[in-house]
Amino acid sequence: MRAVIDIGSNSVLLLVGERGPDGSLTFVRDEATVARLSEGAAARGSLAPEAIERTLAVLRRYRELADADGVEGIEAVATEGLRMASNQGDFLEPAAAILGAPVRLISGDEEARLSYRSVALELGPDEHAGPLRVVDIGGGSTELVVGRGLDVEGAVSHSLGSVRWSERFGDGHPPSPAALAAMEAAARERLASQPVEPHPILVGLAGTVTTVGALSLGLRRYERERVDGLRLPIARVRGLRDELATWPLERLQAEPILGKGRADVVVAGATILTVVLEHCGAQTLVVRDRGLRYALL
Repeated sequence: MRAVIDIGSNSVLLLVGERGPDGSLTFVRDEATVARLSEGAAARGSLAPEAIERTLAVLRRYRELADADGVEGIEAVATEGLRMASNQGDFLEPAAAILGAPVRLISGDEEARLSYRSVALELGPDEHAGPLRVVDIGGGSTELVVGRGLDVEGAVSHSLGSVRWSERFGDGHPPSPAALAAMEAAARERLASQPVEPHPILVGLAGTVTTVGALSLGLRRYERERVDGLRLPIARVRGLRDELATWPLERLQAEPILGKGRADVVVAGATILTVVLEHCGAQTLVVRDRGLRYALL
């Protein structure tokens, strides 16, 4: 039994699994908790003490769950929330003590490649020939990857994410038209550094994408089996973003799928997702409940 912990800018994810005699993996636990490690870090350049403690508290709980599951080893990785912080040691040292293993800070390139592989490893034989384009929208960064089969042909990690864009451009809930326009324009400018060949399908990963999928289905609670593999036309994604952008914060927080953990960043995340779809020339978003933790496990 092994465990992988993905420490992101907004969420901390735990995946526990074991390999069967035939080599197949069985996933026995998949947990997600919003800790907002990167709160204010983009502007300040360092992690806030309260954000560090929130995230360490999640790690303590995850260690207890892993021990209860009989986990023999934990691999923990951290992404953009730690990459942009000047006081990484304030988090990494106590985190290693809690988990009994060091937390590995991975590069944006490795993050992108792992996100891609989490989808590519599941492709059927008839799906390996065509191009596969994957986007992973996190709280602090967005990875855009293209490849064929298991081979990555291009991967870029962009410093835009739902938390970072909300803190940089948000001016309230609902946001002003000027704020929305600024979010879109800045996202387009950031993505312009990575020209892509247009492709009609984009596979999306991580909390922003799965949240958009769940909201589009009108779910009152998250149902992975209904969200994973969902296909949404770009018009539906933009229409949902436009609708969410008219809601006050109280209404967003009252939405069970959002709660307080994602309510204040969902508009920025959906804006980034819409701009990425347009940038890639994609007409359809395929929602996948996957991510780098699956590739690592």
